[in-house]
Amino acid sequence: MTASKFSYYLDMLEIVLLCAVAFLIPVHIEYSSPVIVALSVMFLARPRNYRALRESVRTLGFWAMIIPFMLYLVGLTYSDDLGTALRNTETALSLFAFPFLATAFRQNSIAKKLDLVELSLIAGILVIMIFSIINAYSNYLETQNANEFFYTHLLRSPHHHSYYAMFAIIILTENIMRENWKQRKLLIISEIILVVANIGFICLLSSKITIIILCIYAICLIIRMLVSKEIPKWLSIVTSVGIIALALTIMSIPMVKFRLDSMIASVKAQHDGDETAYMRNESTAIRINCMASATEVISENWLIGTGQGDVYAEMEKKMKMRLGEKYEGTCSPHNQFLRSFASFGILGIASLLMLFFAMFRKAIKSRNSTMIWWCIITLCFFCIEDMFCIINGIIFFCLFTGIMLFWKNNGQLAMDN
Repeated sequence: MTASKFSYYLDMLEIVLLCAVAFLIPVHIEYSSPVIVALSVMFLARPRNYRALRESVRTLGFWAMIIPFMLYLVGLTYSDDLGTALRNTETALSLFAFPFLATAFRQNSIAKKLDLVELSLIAGILVIMIFSIINAYSNYLETQNANEFFYTHLLRSPHHHSYYAMFAIIILTENIMRENWKQRKLLIISEIILVVANIGFICLLSSKITIIILCIYAICLIIRMLVSKEIPKWLSIVTSVGIIALALTIMSIPMVKFRLDSMIASVKAQHDGDETAYMRNESTAIRINCMASATEVISENWLIGTGQGDVYAEMEKKMKMRLGEKYEGTCSPHNQFLRSFASFGILGIASLLMLFFAMFRKAIKSRNSTMIWWCIITLCFFCIEDMFCIINGIIFFCLFTGIMLFWKNNGQLAMDN
């Protein structure tokens, strides 16, 4: 076997493993760890990666991902709860691993490699969607309760799965916008069906932030189609009417309407000081209280933070002061910016701001809409989730952010493989 042929087979194996990671993100993220280890071993075993790494370490994107992880290592030295600190650091390992894996991905010779990774994510979403609906139907037959098809009854982590579905919609719609409408009708129809399926999945998952982002994205898409010179006007108008009708249908779904109405009511109750027991424990109200408690922790530890192992304990104290000693709910800040600030002080928040600066800078310079929307939706998710503390959140973020930051344009738009 020639050296070039052996290298090609290694490239194929590398893409298969990366596709496996993308597929496992929605299906069963815990199984992705040994796959990431295998990819890391492959990186170390290939001399060409070391040459490429010299170029990567000179980029802002490389250090923008590495520095947040370095803070986790430093935070170990002053965390009282060392066990929790070690677990958090282990979870955050993806921040260190994926700059190297993305460097290897950039050198990979397989055609349409990014399309394959994106398709694997979409396939994983479809698999978990089908199995969830089958399981929900089985439960529905026993309980005769339609709520079995919605929210936490459907999946234990509905929010994160809705994030995956939202990104899948962006990938698919941006591809549709770039396709030749006359020559690739069958492909476009297939992509439209997948978009509708993912929208339906988001409705079942009933994540408020994702539904709001979906509506904003739909408005931007309508405007873009109406001003586009490449899409026939009749098609733009028909599609826009269809999107509006679909949005109105989504808002009329009982669970979606209930969760959005509850969010508005709880925020209003907090503002007016007229909270009921339910409104006080509604998820949006809890998040607001968590964020307010996190700002108190930050004000007391603004220079170097508490260390990542002690944030939860400090948050628990603040939440019990705010909601009573009997409070036993979540004490996470539910905001990665606040979490990093509370954990590592000024350097923590600065590292995240640098990361998003690098992301938006690359996206805008590349003038790629998929990339820009990835930056926007992840920014939104960071504002309502501790993304670095949850393995399915951080691997999802690091995989696609790494690819985005380390992609070589060479005349092509990033993420337009």
